[in-house]
Amino acid sequence: MAETLSKEEVAVLIQAKKIQKARGLPKDFDVSKVCRAAGISRKTGYQWADKETPALRKKELSEVVTRLNQLESEHEELQNLYDQICFENEGRKLAWEIHRVEEYLELKKNISKRKNNKK
Repeated sequence: MAETLSKEEVAVLIQAKKIQKARGLPKDFDVSKVCRAAGISRKTGYQWADKETPALRKKELSEVVTRLNQLESEHEELQNLYDQICFENEGRKLAWEIHRVEEYLELKKNISKRKNNKK
């Protein structure tokens, strides 16, 4: 085997083996035997394979595009939420600076320490 198989190819081959076993086809089945078991010609079998494969890929692609759109929408919502929270956080920081909350807390802390030291 010159090339390694892709994930999709491996999945198709494993699925084919499962179908082969379930339908009682011989272990050394080939395209001719598969088509004979289905009651169709080899040419029809290849036509079906060519026709069905793109349909599956279109369906998979459609699902991927749908999921991508969902993820993009969720990302946009989360980005907006993040921006809003950052804005609010910056506002709180500014309010603390304006009202000198840090200084007030430090002063309160020192007063509390002095009371505890007197006891």
